[in-house]
Amino acid sequence: MVTVAAVQMASVIGEVDKNLEKARRLVEQAALQGANLVCLPELFNTGYFCHTGHFDNVYFDLAEPLDGKTITAFRNISRETGIALIVPFFEYSKPGVYYNSACLINERGEIVGCYRKAHIPWSMTGWEKFYMRPGYELSVYNTSYGKVGIMICYDRDFPETARTLGLKGAEIIFVPNGAPAALTEIWKSIMQTRAYENQTFVVGACLTGRTDEEHHEFSGHSLAVNPFGQIEKQLQREEGILLAELDLSLIHQARKKRFLYRDRRPEIYANLTVH
Repeated sequence: MVTVAAVQMASVIGEVDKNLEKARRLVEQAALQGANLVCLPELFNTGYFCHTGHFDNVYFDLAEPLDGKTITAFRNISRETGIALIVPFFEYSKPGVYYNSACLINERGEIVGCYRKAHIPWSMTGWEKFYMRPGYELSVYNTSYGKVGIMICYDRDFPETARTLGLKGAEIIFVPNGAPAALTEIWKSIMQTRAYENQTFVVGACLTGRTDEEHHEFSGHSLAVNPFGQIEKQLQREEGILLAELDLSLIHQARKKRFLYRDRRPEIYANLTVH
């Protein structure tokens, strides 16, 4: 049994210190409630600034390196609380190169890995391509609480992403999310489908509330889905903590009931890798 938590919160664009303080309080609350592994929402520290076509170079100043303020602060929190964390952030890699990333930190405050969002949107609700380049690796990380994969928001729309993580042995796939409220029902359906078709747990941690522009309200609805595709826990749009106790033995039960990995036909899927 593994107890996980998804933090759901509203962030203010550019108010990094305030956002970090709110996130810290929620993470410490999750630790007191018994969470082993806590996931924060997409770009929670900077606020989701990519939501309009009014590009502003000032947002590049919000990016941080891996050893910057945000990751350093939460490495310390992991050491103090003894919990593992998934911490999304706007990553500065080198001059002119930025990523939408999520850092996995273990209960000793050590960086296990840093996932860079693979699918970068360019749409009316997410103009991320102006600010970020895509990552090129889908990794599964060994933790004290199981094998963990990470997708970030738009990655969930591509079934190949979750399938790759599943094939690499992921038991829990975490999805830090910043989707708009208009996608709420699709968000829930996709998360259920990804869990069912890969027979893994899928846990989403969502932004909620509004940005400073009225047209963009976030979905909220953080949730935990089991390997049968059933929602075990979910929030609505309130700020708070989703706490879920995951029985990893359900993965084996699901895979003894429906043999999706046995019955795959990769030899006829060649077109999936054609550009």
